[in-house]
Amino acid sequence: MSAAATQPLAGIPAGEAPYKAETHDGVVSVRGVRYGERLDPLDRFSALGDPSPQRPQAPATVFPQAPGSLDWLLGPALSRMPQNEDSFLLDVWAPEGAKDLPVLVFLPGGAFISGAGNVCWYDGARLAREGGAVVVTVNYRLGAFGLLDSAGGGGGGADPGPCNHAAGDILQALTWIHRNIAAFGGNPGSTTLAGHSAGAWYAYVLSFAEQARGLFNRTALFSLPWQPPLNEVEFAERSRLFAAALGDGDGAADGEGDSDGHSAGEILAAQAAVSKAYAGRGLGLMPAADGGLVPSWAMDFEAAAAAMHVDALLLSSTDDEAAAFLHALPVHAVGPKQLAGFIGAHFDASAEAKCFIEQRHPGATDHAKLVEAMSLHQFRLAATELAGRADQAGIPATLLRFSVRSRLDGAGSPHCFDLPFLFGNGPDWQDAPMLEGFPSEVFDAVSDRLRPLLLGFVAEGVARTPEGQPVPRFDPTSPALHTVGETGSGTAAVEPELRPRR
Repeated sequence: MSAAATQPLAGIPAGEAPYKAETHDGVVSVRGVRYGERLDPLDRFSALGDPSPQRPQAPATVFPQAPGSLDWLLGPALSRMPQNEDSFLLDVWAPEGAKDLPVLVFLPGGAFISGAGNVCWYDGARLAREGGAVVVTVNYRLGAFGLLDSAGGGGGGADPGPCNHAAGDILQALTWIHRNIAAFGGNPGSTTLAGHSAGAWYAYVLSFAEQARGLFNRTALFSLPWQPPLNEVEFAERSRLFAAALGDGDGAADGEGDSDGHSAGEILAAQAAVSKAYAGRGLGLMPAADGGLVPSWAMDFEAAAAAMHVDALLLSSTDDEAAAFLHALPVHAVGPKQLAGFIGAHFDASAEAKCFIEQRHPGATDHAKLVEAMSLHQFRLAATELAGRADQAGIPATLLRFSVRSRLDGAGSPHCFDLPFLFGNGPDWQDAPMLEGFPSEVFDAVSDRLRPLLLGFVAEGVARTPEGQPVPRFDPTSPALHTVGETGSGTAAVEPELRPRR
């Protein structure tokens, strides 16, 4: 049952922030907490400052976005949420009577252009209750709103530079959490920053950003993509495309307007034009190197690990990450030539990579082998390489592999499929196609094996099995990973060194 409370939480000065909370099954939830607001209220691309104590909470909204490219897997929950450019919000879950508990901050993914921390998919109640932790999920600006401005860049001048407002939003959220989480029962000195996909990318970058030092202690990265930031030329090209697309608009006011004269709908349409221009060549909009929060060497794992200010890493990927992205590509459209072309372009050890893929998928279609090649290059080998570099830098890393398959035809164990199991909230994913036909008893068993791994890491920096046994840290001299499968968990060897081309 739930009960509303409008008194300030412990630690919040009386009268400053009377948060409305609800309690259910021993967990207190506080939704729609404002972590920041624009320094210039009239500029939608403004940097953030601290929120006004007169507006501590807001109804659940998400930042403007078009339907996600993975809605065919995830379902419509996100698209049903109202959109607002003032969605600088976070949600908090804490056990009743929480005091000085470890904190888990989760950043959602969405290819840098969609997603939200407050969608029902990321309900943190179960993790908070079972882990004795305070769980926080965060919204941040998306797409052009978080990566460009109305002129296509950071300053609106003749030579605009990268903005990375989204990374700045997350940094502001982390700063707010560090200053205020004790009032919700959390220990700011024991904070894990976790993220999935694009959220993992931001969590990874902030793990070595000097501006984030001291704001969290550990990092958990789920499906971290190998995705170098845009360089100056790449960013400028996208900026020009975006600005040109805005100039071609018909001026229809189909969304929220602002001082720059463009509606949110017009900005999303221009953003879509950029994405279309890069279809088949990568992401249209994504973070660019800015010399500050996002360095040009962000995907140099050796340099990144050496600069990290965290004391432990958890790295997880699914077996068939790329199945989510290649599903729309017809099976017959991929033949030996296309497969060989991808392998040759993405692996220095192309012959070894081809042999490994053939042995792993004997008799499979070239489409299935392309899924394997892309999953290897973009996710699985990247996780192994980062784990090794972290170990060299004296940071213990744990490597996980989620090997449970969706019942959806052709999906395998795709990108995002681990999320329902991680949060343990199957009913919140009831309309997700990727879970159609998946037995509830198997879901519960798999989730019961996955959640303790994260919760142990949040509690003390060590992933633990349901029996409380620690998962060994990654050892480059005997590289192995911890697998979570449909019928159990165990240890498996990592893939051979296939020298992905970076």
